[in-house]
Amino acid sequence: MKIVTRVFILLLLSAGFIYADAFKAVYDLTTGDSKKIEKHLISSIEATAKHYKKEQKALKVIVVISGDAYKYFINDLKASPYKEDKDAIEAQAKFRDRLQGLHESFGVTFNMCSVGMKARKIDKNTLYKYVNAEVMKSVYLIEAQNEGYAYMPVH
Repeated sequence: MKIVTRVFILLLLSAGFIYADAFKAVYDLTTGDSKKIEKHLISSIEATAKHYKKEQKALKVIVVISGDAYKYFINDLKASPYKEDKDAIEAQAKFRDRLQGLHESFGVTFNMCSVGMKARKIDKNTLYKYVNAEVMKSVYLIEAQNEGYAYMPVH
């Protein structure tokens, strides 16, 4: 019985060391200011991911989209409430590849609040393919924080 207990304790300690090098952040994105998104979301995640990669540590990032940020994650602006939003049109050309790059290169998960989508009449089919929209913002944030993700507001 002592040997089983020791093996179990050793496995638990080993698991702790494996996850010690994994860092997690959830970005609460609500701003509609493209300059803030550029600086405090896109550039921040790119720099942070590169830092941890250089340190040979894992970084897991979730971005929860709500508020005025919806327009930056819509692939088909013509079929959205933002079809005449000059900022959304200009930002799409600027951000499209970089947002997709965050997803593809660094594994960033993008989750959009489904309640706000309904209120704004945004069809799920107009979103970028890598954007999830299953539940409300609160659920995404609560689950991420309960899984140990550091809260990063971008308001």
